[in-house]
Amino acid sequence: MSSPGLTALGESTRLVPANLPAVFEVLPPPGASIRGSDCVATVLSPSKTKVSARVTHESANGSLRIEFVPSEVGTHIIEASIGGTTLVGGPLIAKVYDSSLIQVTDVNGGVVGQPCQFRVDASAAGEGQLEISINEGEVPNHVQVVGGGRCLVSFTPEQAKPHLIDIKFNGETVIGCPFVCSVADTSRVLLNLTNLELIPVNRPASFHITVSGGGAAELAVSVRGPQGELPVRVTGDIHAGFTAEFTPNHVGAHTINVEYNGYPVQGTPFVAKSYDATKVAVGSVSKGTVGRPVQFTVDAGDAGEGNLEITISAKGHNIPTQVHPQGNAKFAVSFVPAEPCEHIINVSFNKMLVPGCPITVIINGGTTGPQVSLGGPGPLHLPNSLVINHAGGRLEDIEVNVEGPSGHSVPAQVLQTADGVFKAEFVPRVVGEHRVSVTVEGQPTVGSPYSAKVYDVTAIKVKNVNNGTVGKPVVFLVETSQAGPGNLEVTVNGGRVPTSAQAQGQHTYAISFTPREAQNHTVELRFNGQDVPGSPFTCKVRHIPTITPNSPPRAF
Repeated sequence: MSSPGLTALGESTRLVPANLPAVFEVLPPPGASIRGSDCVATVLSPSKTKVSARVTHESANGSLRIEFVPSEVGTHIIEASIGGTTLVGGPLIAKVYDSSLIQVTDVNGGVVGQPCQFRVDASAAGEGQLEISINEGEVPNHVQVVGGGRCLVSFTPEQAKPHLIDIKFNGETVIGCPFVCSVADTSRVLLNLTNLELIPVNRPASFHITVSGGGAAELAVSVRGPQGELPVRVTGDIHAGFTAEFTPNHVGAHTINVEYNGYPVQGTPFVAKSYDATKVAVGSVSKGTVGRPVQFTVDAGDAGEGNLEITISAKGHNIPTQVHPQGNAKFAVSFVPAEPCEHIINVSFNKMLVPGCPITVIINGGTTGPQVSLGGPGPLHLPNSLVINHAGGRLEDIEVNVEGPSGHSVPAQVLQTADGVFKAEFVPRVVGEHRVSVTVEGQPTVGSPYSAKVYDVTAIKVKNVNNGTVGKPVVFLVETSQAGPGNLEVTVNGGRVPTSAQAQGQHTYAISFTPREAQNHTVELRFNGQDVPGSPFTCKVRHIPTITPNSPPRAF
């Protein structure tokens, strides 16, 4: 009958730390009396080299104690025998690990409410169990195994305070613990950037930064213009707030970044658009004649983005003006003077007068004889009128003939409204330019025939006025192809929100604005001073949606 052999005392396979004594015990066959020198033990490392082992006899329980110090991570095989009698169940297994070989990387700061991540690499540490806790388990974390003993750990801080990361491997604290993740609350930082929508070049631009709650604050402000980074000067303190100032020197977009303790503040990056009113060119114009269109050009192609305003006045009163986009921010401007006097042209870009303005235009028409005054563009299907001043004249001496755009005759009626003052009226039935001929005592008046422009505000189509998001451009289309000549005016929130218009063809314009507040925005459109059908429009603006992931169960 064969001997029952040696048996292991305790687990035959166990985890063993590197560079520390590893001990296994075996029991001899029942009734056998042996000494430690009777037992032969060999330990084979993962690299197939033998590890020195010492065997002693334990008199207390009669076992044999096998002790060795492993230095190599991995599975070690322990063989033991007495007089040819080997271990029952095969060799003993020591799975050696080394927690000092674990690497923890990418432990950076974080922001309240935003996921933080770091990496743990245990690929060289051997087999074992990894335990991770954040702030002693108060903050849940999620471990994503990426393979090869490596994992990605994430957690979402809810408080602005240091978060301590503790990691254990097989119960041993990993070197470097606790790792510290500084967490900032960027919602403490408030920016006032509303005055930076449009900024002039070569003039200092500034904005205010407030940090609520006091305490330390590390602010970093940068501005990148069309040709690279710009110097930024930041002054102030945590109590009074900070002011950041920079000077744009080129037309175009300037991206403003503000970081608090290394993290972007809500509302940044913010794009400010710089402009140069001195780059707006107004074509030459010096004189004109009553009743005859006076034309000139305005070229804002190199001035950047902004609002172009053109006004023409006579004797302190503004007169109707026609502006026709030619593409690439170039415009043809015309007006029909009704009086022989100086007319003043003012062109401003983002409220700044452009070079050469105001421009004085001398309008001739003679000081004797009948004088004819026409109003601006007139609405379709409503009476359009002109006034004839003829001192001492009689009603029967005045004749007015009106032709529509296609040459058809339009009935006109002449009435005397005062001594020497006559009023002619006609009701247009089609949109477009009407030709008005005026004769007095059979002779045409100075400037006759005159041009009377007719428009139809109901023919304007507004498309795609959709809801918007803070910081994102809202764009909609306005089509005027059937509306006739006139001026289109667009204001958002009473003009407090800047707008821009880009020609998309001869009669279609893309209107855009960028909301900065989460509130309803009122969009008003007028054509020749009349409300466009449907105006005012309402655009609901909301904040950029944020997704807060559900906190996963704590790893391990």
